[in-house]
Amino acid sequence: MKQKEYGGYIELDEYSGEEYYPEAWALNSGRAALRLFIRLKKIRKIYLPAFCCDTVREACAAEGILWEYYSVDKDFRPCLSEEDAGNDWVCLVNFYGVFDDGDMQALMQQYPRLIVDYTHAFFQRPLKGMNVLYSCRKFFGVPDGAYLILGEGEGEKIYETLPQDLSFERMHFLLGRFEAGASPFYQEYAQNNDFFANEPVKRMSKLTHNLLRAIDYPRVCGQRTENFAFLHRQLKEKNVLNLPPAIEGAYAYPFWFNGDKISGKEIRRRLIAQQIYIPMLWPEVCSLEKASPLERQMTENILPLPVDQRYSRGDMEEILGCLLRILEG
Repeated sequence: MKQKEYGGYIELDEYSGEEYYPEAWALNSGRAALRLFIRLKKIRKIYLPAFCCDTVREACAAEGILWEYYSVDKDFRPCLSEEDAGNDWVCLVNFYGVFDDGDMQALMQQYPRLIVDYTHAFFQRPLKGMNVLYSCRKFFGVPDGAYLILGEGEGEKIYETLPQDLSFERMHFLLGRFEAGASPFYQEYAQNNDFFANEPVKRMSKLTHNLLRAIDYPRVCGQRTENFAFLHRQLKEKNVLNLPPAIEGAYAYPFWFNGDKISGKEIRRRLIAQQIYIPMLWPEVCSLEKASPLERQMTENILPLPVDQRYSRGDMEEILGCLLRILEG
C-alpha cells in the first residue's frame, strides 16, 4: 500500500458536494458504459439507430457483437416494430431530450429489452426498471466520465474489479479554454474525443469525480431549461422540428430552418464566421449506406444551437439576432 504523503505543495481541493447520480456506476466514457452493459447482459445482437454517432457502433465492435440498423422519423422516433426487434436488444437514443417520461414509459413497453442512451438528457432521471447511460462531457467541463444505471442490480463485483482511470493529462484543453478561448485548443479537444476509441473500460477517475461534486446542478439545469424555452418561443414557427415548449436541462436547441432560401450547411458556416460554433452532429451518417434520405437531411440541416449554463438571456438574444439576420438574407 502506497505511503500517504504529508506536507509539500497544496493540490486541488476536494469538493464536498454530491454528484447528480451518486447511485450510478461511474465509468470513464459513454462507450465504456455501453460496453460494460453488453458484457453484463451477455448481448450477442443489438439494434442501433443509423442516425447516431460512430461511438455506439465502435462499442459494439469492440465487444464483438452483431448489430442491425433501424431508422428514425422526423420526430426522432424509432421506425422499428416489436416484431422486427424480436427478442434482441434495442439501443434507443433520446435525441436532444425530446422524449419525456410518458414517451419513455411507452417505449419501454414497446421494446422490453432496451438500453436507453441519455447522452442528450443528463437531467432526465431513469424510470423504474430502465437501463440507461449518461455522458458527463456533453454537459460539464470535465475531460471524461459517464454513468450507467441498471434496471436490475447485478454485476457489482465486475464493476469493482475495473481499473480506475487517470484524467490529469487530459485537462489542458479545458484549462486553456477557460483562460484563453476555444480556438487555440480545439485540436486537443478533438484528440481527447478520439482518445476513447481504443481505451478499455475503466471506472471514472478520482479527478472527474471531484470536479462533478463541485457543480451547482440546479443552476445548470435551470439555465439550460430557460435558454431552450426562450429560443423555442422565437424560432418555433421557423423550425421544421416539432419540439416541446421546454426541455428540462436541455442539451441544445435543435433548429432546422423550414425555408428554402438557405441550407443548414450555409447557416452553420455563417454562424461560425461570427464565432458562434455550431457542430454537425454525426457527419458519418451522410455516408452510411443504411441511413435513410431523411436521416441524411437531418444530419446536414439540424443546427444544435447552444443553450448551456455559460449563457445568459443576453447571450441568447445575441445568438438569435445573428441567426435571424442570416435567415432574412
